[in-house]
Amino acid sequence: MLCSRRPHPGELSLGLGVGLPDEYAMGKTRSERGQALIETAISILLFLGVTLALVTFGHAFMVVNMITHAARDGARLAATWPYRGACNAITNYDSIMSTVKAEIGTVTGGSFQVNIDQVPSQNGLTSPNCANSTTPQVKVTVTGCVPYIFPILPSNLGQDCNGQKGFTVNRVAYFHDEGVRPN
Repeated sequence: MLCSRRPHPGELSLGLGVGLPDEYAMGKTRSERGQALIETAISILLFLGVTLALVTFGHAFMVVNMITHAARDGARLAATWPYRGACNAITNYDSIMSTVKAEIGTVTGGSFQVNIDQVPSQNGLTSPNCANSTTPQVKVTVTGCVPYIFPILPSNLGQDCNGQKGFTVNRVAYFHDEGVRPN
């Protein structure tokens, strides 16, 4: 004959009159459920860290790529610049520089220095004393600091970008100067 005792409120009844404590209800003891919670928390933190790292480095790669394209676009613009002085020297670089900075400004808020040079330099020369070259070129150099999108790295890593940590970028682009006729 089976025992017909009623289960205690803290016990789970199997329907046979035999009760088990609540900690066996889900097949795990209380300490095992706590361990699973800790493992889940650690897994979420690791996943979040890897995700932030991927987003940060992906953004950095995109910004460097866009800065390279902006330097190339600036060199192309300078190479075809129609407003020139003596010896086909570009007399005003401001419009070209502002175009390059505006293109960079679409992807990052960092501060950048844009330099434009003609190789060989034609500035200050007058005809017939123009600098001769078989392949005259225009050189655009973009230098600056790109702040990290998530400043999660330690403070000793990276450069100071206007109060935020980041990395330095230096890109150079050359184009054949179409405004100067080679000899």
